[in-house]
Amino acid sequence: MKVKAMIKQNNVLREQMTPSNRFYMEDMILEMRSSRVEAVRAEELLLEAANLMLREQSNGKDAKQIFGEHPGDYFREIIDSIPERPMRSQWNYYLMISWASLTSLFAVLAIAGLILLWITGSAGIFSQISLFTILLVGAGSVVIIELLMKWLSSLSESDAPRPKPFDLKGLGVYVVIVIIAVFAGAFLENLFPVISISPWVSLILCLGGGLGLKLIFFRS
Repeated sequence: MKVKAMIKQNNVLREQMTPSNRFYMEDMILEMRSSRVEAVRAEELLLEAANLMLREQSNGKDAKQIFGEHPGDYFREIIDSIPERPMRSQWNYYLMISWASLTSLFAVLAIAGLILLWITGSAGIFSQISLFTILLVGAGSVVIIELLMKWLSSLSESDAPRPKPFDLKGLGVYVVIVIIAVFAGAFLENLFPVISISPWVSLILCLGGGLGLKLIFFRS
């Protein structure tokens, strides 16, 4: 059974629980989905727990009598048995996020700069970049992705994020954020050095960044 199907089945089972048992079960779900347990295995365990809850509920037992005082107790041994991500792997993950974000930043500078250069003869603001912008995009992207992943893991109708079709709206939002970062860097030029950069150089950096992502982080 697929993850989404198991989640829907779990939702159906929870509707048959008493309010107190349902609240307890929802706390168990949050504990499990925020853990390092693989998505399919996590939903299998949660579905088994929901079925057990209903069977014992029909015998007059409540959640604490079935699973223990704390919602995380029942799965504690399983959760603790999953090894943490190695520190090196964690840093590689963060580096990949920053690398991809900066590659996207230079893509925006290149595309917008070349268009403006073609129309007006000057790349304008897209021909320079502040050190502040580079730091903001590189570090800020890691924070945003981490917060997004934590939020997604807490959703009741979804588990691990899955690849989706090309999202033009999502791309537009990111481009706007990057452009805002560029302008913010321009306003802080007195505090951070501003680097002049040709749109063609930005294009080379973008292509190099994309190639680096492929060769370093997405090797088959």
